[in-house]
Formats: sequence, C-alpha cells, structure tokens
Amino acid sequence: MKNDAVIDIFAALALKSRLKVFKAVVKAGEAGTTPSQILEIVKDMPRNTLSFHLAVLERAGLCASVKSGKQVFYAAKPKAVRKAVKFLMKECGGDLPD
Repeated sequence: MKNDAVIDIFAALALKSRLKVFKAVVKAGEAGTTPSQILEIVKDMPRNTLSFHLAVLERAGLCASVKSGKQVFYAAKPKAVRKAVKFLMKECGGDLPD
C-alpha cells in the first residue's frame, strides 16, 4: 500500500460526520445500504452532504457503490482499513496481530 492511499483512507475517516456514515455502511454488511437507509441512521444530514461523504469514502476505497434499478447500494470495504492500519504499524515499527 502506498503512502497516498493510506493518507486518503485516514483523511476520509477524520471527519466525525463522515465516520458516522462509514459506520452505517459497515453495519449494513455485504448486501450494502441505500442513502435513504443511511439517512435514517445519520439524522439531520442533508442528502447532498451525504452524497459528498459517500463519494469521498468511495474515492478512498472504503466503500463501493452498485446500481440496481433506480437504487444505489453502498457496501463497505473494511479490508482497506485493515491494510492501512497494518501499513501504518509496519512503517512505525510496530506489529499488528492478524
């Protein structure tokens, strides 16, 4: 994993509201979730703000979107977080158990 990818991942998760969105996507599991379902969990967030956060998470490799008919489903890619943490621990001289 390259430094820029790790920076993108941690930067994407560094905002409290975006972290809430990511947690909602992770909790949805492999089937994914729709923006409407995320808004039920992450209350008081405008739809356009949610779309922005989802785009940032997707660019960082933390989630993927799949269109099914008129719906878009977002599913987390938690392995990206694991890889980033392992990279960081290795670069800092630490060790992370599997």
